[in-house]
Amino acid sequence: MSTATQRRSRRATPAPTPRTRSPLVPLTIAAIVIGAVAVGVLLISSGLLDQRTSRDLIQPDVARPADLVDGRTVGAADAPITIELWEDFQCPACGVFTRSMEPRLIEEYVVPGHVRLVYRDMAFLGQESIDAAVAARAAEQLLGAGGFWRFHDLLFHNQDGENEGGFDRSVLADMAVSLGIDRTAFLAALDDPDLIAAVKAETREGQQAGVSSTPTLDIDGQTVAGMPPWEDLSRYLDGLLAAGGSAG
Repeated sequence: MSTATQRRSRRATPAPTPRTRSPLVPLTIAAIVIGAVAVGVLLISSGLLDQRTSRDLIQPDVARPADLVDGRTVGAADAPITIELWEDFQCPACGVFTRSMEPRLIEEYVVPGHVRLVYRDMAFLGQESIDAAVAARAAEQLLGAGGFWRFHDLLFHNQDGENEGGFDRSVLADMAVSLGIDRTAFLAALDDPDLIAAVKAETREGQQAGVSSTPTLDIDGQTVAGMPPWEDLSRYLDGLLAAGGSAG
């Protein structure tokens, strides 16, 4: 199980080794700068620059049946087991869970009607966590049904460090545009006080309930912190189903 502190990664850049400068260096640098400016002018004039985002985005294709999606929930309302999944969009372990285990959970338990999966915000790693959580809620507002999960998938498949600009507002806006959302409307939604308050309130709710790390799975009231091996999770779910779907 990883805590927020243990999951933080630091990037250290070694100091460059001093070397004798060649008299050609200033001329080379000047030539590069001039060339870069010329290319930039050409891109702007041709409109190519406006068509690019700040970085290439992975566009995941997650099988999540539309008839089972309801807001931040996926699965039948009368499923015998409910899993509340507490996650932070910046959490690396949450990303691994989403990319590796969640598709199997959906295929083997949600689609057959055994499990109802509910996403819960635990945005505690920093401002980019809050912004990302607000962004996913905004996508639901602006795209309608399924919007949250589409943005959820984009976020977890495009993680890039913690509080290092991976989920700054410009990147989040690029993600929104890639889903067909108007950039101006999306940026306005990021400042929606109601959405921000909802993310912070749910995070406090999780903390008050004892959630201290992510991912945390609340399976019908039983807490499973961290990312259990798939075999252990499936065995536990199968046991619940055999007992009638109650963890208590």
